[in-house]
Amino acid sequence: MSGGVDSAVAAHLLKEQGYEVIGVSLRLAPDDEKSLASRQGRCCSVDDMTDARQVCELLEIPFYAVDARDTFKAVVFDPFVKAYREGRTPIPCLACNHEVKFGTLFRTAQSLGARLATGHYARAVDYKGQKTIARPKDDNRDQTYYLYGTAREVVQSLEFPLGDMEKPDVRDIARQIGMCVSNKPDSQEICFVPDGDHAKVVEKAAGPMPGGALVHINGKPIGTHKGIHHFTIGQRRGIGVGTGERVYVVDVDAASNRVTLGPKEALARSELRAENMNAIVDHRLWPEIVAVQIRARTKPALARWSLDEAANAAHVNFLEPVHSVAAGQAAVFYDGDVLLGGGIICPQ
Repeated sequence: MSGGVDSAVAAHLLKEQGYEVIGVSLRLAPDDEKSLASRQGRCCSVDDMTDARQVCELLEIPFYAVDARDTFKAVVFDPFVKAYREGRTPIPCLACNHEVKFGTLFRTAQSLGARLATGHYARAVDYKGQKTIARPKDDNRDQTYYLYGTAREVVQSLEFPLGDMEKPDVRDIARQIGMCVSNKPDSQEICFVPDGDHAKVVEKAAGPMPGGALVHINGKPIGTHKGIHHFTIGQRRGIGVGTGERVYVVDVDAASNRVTLGPKEALARSELRAENMNAIVDHRLWPEIVAVQIRARTKPALARWSLDEAANAAHVNFLEPVHSVAAGQAAVFYDGDVLLGGGIICPQ
């Protein structure tokens, strides 16, 4: 129970189906000590836990709160800061889902003798005899990209009550039964970066970063910057210099603190390597050509793949070049709408 409308309606639907439902909330990121209005668009605050408790009271189901802030800091926040300081672009929601929510929540469910259900927009399906995850009916709410690292053991226990629903219908149900969260805004930002300023969070946690050079891909010096943690591959806005042409960040070199800019065509990549692979579906069942999604909001691209079993890494060759491949993001593998697995993109 995140305190949002999706998990609230998921709990309601399961109770309507006759299940004994238990609500569990995780306390994750530290609260920011600001007003409720300033926290809209994020998740995991004290106010969210209060909303979750009120929903459970309305549904007349038990409510449990679990303090997972220490785990969250160790496996989500600290690696996020470290990655930005190393010139990578991490996705903290991956580790939060894989290791905190589907780790701590799964163990809590096991201790209660229960299965685990969430408000994620995804579906549990059978693929060649193995249970896995697939994209939901509502394409605009697809959250499967963030779930590729879910352990196989956890997938066997998962239920996604909203997988065949669209968001407007979910809100309608919440309004009909008088839920306090029926019109609550969706979480849009990283919970510990509510204003979207990643660099500020990194500096507050680990101190300022040294500046460095901004150079054009042709070798021409352009200017200076205030730290590589301000940049990500494919970035166009906020670079801080004018060049007379439209340029993008095409490389971030942590060793030299150099940021390289260039035209959009310089972002094209035909291959990548992904490490720390997780296969929800056994690799032996994957097709020769898969669809690989390299960012949460990009369309997947067809590619051939090969597995380096010793290194638990995959090499991907795209049938057509893709743009803005960034180290630290995830390469997630699909067969159509079916999630096969994925890994973290390595530096070039």
